[in-house]
Amino acid sequence: MALKRWLIFIVVFAISLTIILSLLIYKEAREPFNDNLMKAESYTLQNNLLKTIDDSYVYNNTDSYQTIIGTNKDGSKKAFFIPTKDNEEQIMEVSLDEGISEEKAVSIALEGEKGSKLLHAKLGVEEVGPVWEITFVNSKDNLNYVYLLFDNGDWWKRISNL
Repeated sequence: MALKRWLIFIVVFAISLTIILSLLIYKEAREPFNDNLMKAESYTLQNNLLKTIDDSYVYNNTDSYQTIIGTNKDGSKKAFFIPTKDNEEQIMEVSLDEGISEEKAVSIALEGEKGSKLLHAKLGVEEVGPVWEITFVNSKDNLNYVYLLFDNGDWWKRISNL
């Protein structure tokens, strides 16, 4: 009976230790992303680019950008694209009223895709300029990426059925 208790204790201890170590490793791995995002948010606020921040995230492709979306002192909604690498790339900005909205981009991307589940919609920068990246799982459980031009909602690129 005592051997059974020790065996249960060892198994529970090993599982608990594995979970705790996994969470610590995950937290440490996310730290550089969170630090860069916080620096980008601070930069936009300290340099009076935005008065308030509504959303921020990392947009990855050939280059990575922190997308910071918020309201400036004039009350207009803007998005700033801050490069993650300290190189000669310029900070880009767009006024959200000069292009299609996130809701419009999602509706264009999911048009005719019955039973699809939206994973995310992100505003980012590609070689053609600002784009909406719409990621969804279709009714056949295939992953899909749709890239729409921010300016007019035209299709730029589509990666289907992954």
